[in-house]
Amino acid sequence: MVFEPKDSLKKKMAKNGSVLQYMHSVAGAGKGLITMGAMLIAIGLMLAAALSGMMGAERAIMMAVVVAVPSVLLIVLGIFMQKKREREWISSYMKNTDMKEQDLRQIDQEFKQPGVVLLSLDNGKDANSLKKMGFITANYVKLPGVKPSIFRLEDIVACLYTKKMLCADGGYDSALIAYPLHGDWVYCWTSPPEKASIEIAKAIGQRNPRIITDHHFAYEGKEYDAVGGMDEVKELHKRVYGKR
Repeated sequence: MVFEPKDSLKKKMAKNGSVLQYMHSVAGAGKGLITMGAMLIAIGLMLAAALSGMMGAERAIMMAVVVAVPSVLLIVLGIFMQKKREREWISSYMKNTDMKEQDLRQIDQEFKQPGVVLLSLDNGKDANSLKKMGFITANYVKLPGVKPSIFRLEDIVACLYTKKMLCADGGYDSALIAYPLHGDWVYCWTSPPEKASIEIAKAIGQRNPRIITDHHFAYEGKEYDAVGGMDEVKELHKRVYGKR
């Protein structure tokens, strides 16, 4: 799904001044600890309620407290870790992408401008779904998912949907794939919804006509495989458009 967000939605996604920080907060060990702590408290309360008749109310309450104390500590630790993750979003993106800090700042600025579109592989618009979305700004693309798959629009060699990605077991799977000219970065979402994937690949390709949007294509009488022959396609791109 590709759509242009309303200003109110864009403000929500960049409420602290950074859409990338907002999206970075979707995952992390801290969230897992918070969830685990909350679940343990709930389990303790249910057990206490269920066993109060057998053990007596006082002993049941004591058991609930014994379970609750470490659970609360887990929640506090999880909150601390999550806040730390959110504070360190710049260094995390720089470590896990080829972006520099100036690129990240530029992306946040471009996200506030008109013409930005959001990219989604599902129809959800709750906070969790929003944080997993991708987007296209004037010069950058962030593809959907938890991982920080961010590319400069001019650097993308191919972005396509295929039903014929060869798997390690010899079978085939469908996939949404994108990769840039330099480095080993490859975005690959297997078994994605077909309609949304085609819309996303089309939207990205329209913003840079040099981007290959077909799995198989021919150039000067030679056949190319944009999925199985990525290195060859990159070399073709350099030859046609020049090395950057």
